[in-house]
Amino acid sequence: MSRLALVADTHSYQEGLPRLLAFFVRLGITHLACLGDCLPEPFEPWLRLGPQYRLYWIYDVYGPLLPGATQSGLALELPGSVFLAHTRATLWNYFKDRLHAYKQGEERGRPPLILCHGHTHVPSVTQFTPPASRLLYTNDALRPQDFKARQACLPLSPDSIYLIVPGAFTLEEGRYPTFSFAVLDLAPPRVAMVSLTDLAGLDSRELVPLH
Repeated sequence: MSRLALVADTHSYQEGLPRLLAFFVRLGITHLACLGDCLPEPFEPWLRLGPQYRLYWIYDVYGPLLPGATQSGLALELPGSVFLAHTRATLWNYFKDRLHAYKQGEERGRPPLILCHGHTHVPSVTQFTPPASRLLYTNDALRPQDFKARQACLPLSPDSIYLIVPGAFTLEEGRYPTFSFAVLDLAPPRVAMVSLTDLAGLDSRELVPLH
């Protein structure tokens, strides 16, 4: 796995997900992680695209489950030191020993340790360096109606721990559109963060190049 798409918190929204999955296919992405609070039905077609298409399904305590997923659970560890859960608290509960071992290890150009979660609906990338972690990217708004489209690509440094929240890809009843997702590259390590307020042009959109 060299590239992984991250989607979270679609909730009851389904209409735009076929376009998002088609966008991932156009980019040559075959590995997709759903980080919780997603309905299974819109993602089932992903697994019918071919044997190379993998779906890593994170569910919260109350589900929902997707029995056909490549892997599923409250928390998952993927190759490349990538860890998935729906909430940050679950990541800590499942992987705190790995986190501490990495922090105490010798800095020798190790690949970054990457923790991905959903739940907050706010896209963000944080470099975890306690007691003063660095917020490298966020796209938030005080009022939902002020949410803006934004796109960025961030390099991930070796010997570092990152928290990546792709944000919510949803348009539920009574909500404003927050079509956010992320694409994680492992070689070289970097993450593209994308937030849209409508899906016009998604079919021809490209990810921001890394300068």
